[in-house]
Amino acid sequence: MADDKRSGPAPVRRLLDSQRGDLARLRRQTRELDRAMQALTAVLPDRLQGHWRVAALSADALVLAVDSPVWATALRGHQEALLEAAGELRGQRPKRIQIRILTPRSPDRPASRQQVLSESAVDNLEETARACDDPRLAEALRRLATRRRQ
Repeated sequence: MADDKRSGPAPVRRLLDSQRGDLARLRRQTRELDRAMQALTAVLPDRLQGHWRVAALSADALVLAVDSPVWATALRGHQEALLEAAGELRGQRPKRIQIRILTPRSPDRPASRQQVLSESAVDNLEETARACDDPRLAEALRRLATRRRQ
């Protein structure tokens, strides 16, 4: 009962080399976007390099992603050349250009440390609250003193 079919996961190399499936489609799209980047880079001035990338290219639209509104404005000035170059690459000129401004990712904030009030700080807050003429301020100082965390 020898069966030539393997059971279990497929070898990674076979998945990577496959010409079918989602991974193959993703690899083709990546190569197409790389070719579009090269073709479009050739029609733009050097000062624009590194501030944009091709996000998508279809018969409907050439979608570019930029890192700030300044570069979006600069690319719009080259719209005709970009659409022409994209048309030569695809064999059909896209109907429009769309420029998306990417918002930079904010760095992850470290977890906030809870502040610990010393006994003397708590005593000072309570004493200040007792001596304070403003009842709202005095109450706020008392609340702060009771939030002592250790």
